Amino acid sequence: IAIVHSPLWSVRLNDCDRVHIDGVSIFSDLEKGVNADGIDIVSSRNVTISDSIIETADDAIVLKTIARDGQPARPTENVTVTNCVLASSSTALMIGTETEADIRHVLFNNCVIRNANKGFGINVQDGATVSDVIISNLTIETSRRHWNWWGSAEMGKFVLKRRTPTSRLGVIRDVVVDNIVAHPRGTSTITGHAEQPLENIRLSNIDITMLAENAVDKRATNALQIEHVRGLRVRDLSVRWSEDAAEPKWQSALVATRVSEFEIDGFTGRQGIRGGTHPTVRLDGCGQGTIRNARATDGCRQLIHVQGQATKDIAILGSEAPAGVQAVTFETAAVKRAVRIGGGA
Repeated sequence: IAIVHSPLWSVRLNDCDRVHIDGVSIFSDLEKGVNADGIDIVSSRNVTISDSIIETADDAIVLKTIARDGQPARPTENVTVTNCVLASSSTALMIGTETEADIRHVLFNNCVIRNANKGFGINVQDGATVSDVIISNLTIETSRRHWNWWGSAEMGKFVLKRRTPTSRLGVIRDVVVDNIVAHPRGTSTITGHAEQPLENIRLSNIDITMLAENAVDKRATNALQIEHVRGLRVRDLSVRWSEDAAEPKWQSALVATRVSEFEIDGFTGRQGIRGGTHPTVRLDGCGQGTIRNARATDGCRQLIHVQGQATKDIAILGSEAPAGVQAVTFETAAVKRAVRIGGGA
């Protein structure tokens, strides 16, 4: 079947069990269909979506949990999305924001994402726990939309917050992002809460090539920002920047702020502006972590910079910086004392 030019959510699965969606086409106007999601999986379980083509203004495929008919929201769980081609003026593969019950055991795999304002996202605002999520084997190419759309042409965005001052604070934990090739135009962010860090986030085999923004209001600064995470593993992350058109606001490839119990192994890249003054990797107030095998690419001026009074128990091992490149710099002498620099792993 094909569902074309729906003015609102195209397909909504509500309180469903054992659902198979295979080989459907969904198209809505990418400018006018401001609430025209593709497929909404709401408080449902045991759902598979495969071999479908979805191009929608709002989220292409999105998981939610919403209370209904006076009854509390049920969890959404056991969901697999695979072998799809997706485009969206919002987010191609999304969890949230409506998160009134838990969402767990989710697999987003083997999808092509083109012309999206955001590749994938998790946004928890209503107190639920989102856990056991794997996002893997994606190719992503983004394109900035008008300023009022949710998204900044980033590869992905995780965020934990309260919808209102009285809302419960939820949890995001046990998330794997693996095997991603991305050409984004915006800063990708993974942001926990000061009261509740994200837990056990693993990123591996990720290749990011930052492209210039196709919009007047420039937003992109760093390629990837991570803040308030406990238990972070980053392996084999490569960051490149467009050589054809550099944005003057581009800064660092990777910024980690208030991240603890972390391991970054196999980073390759440089800062946003060739020969620019920003460090390629910046650690701010991080603790109990290790950086191994960081390698500067051509045009790098400063590989790793460590700052923040909360810095403690950091080891930097096996980093490669050619002549003329500062391998590691420190904000203060006190910060330097909190860091151990070694040759090998």
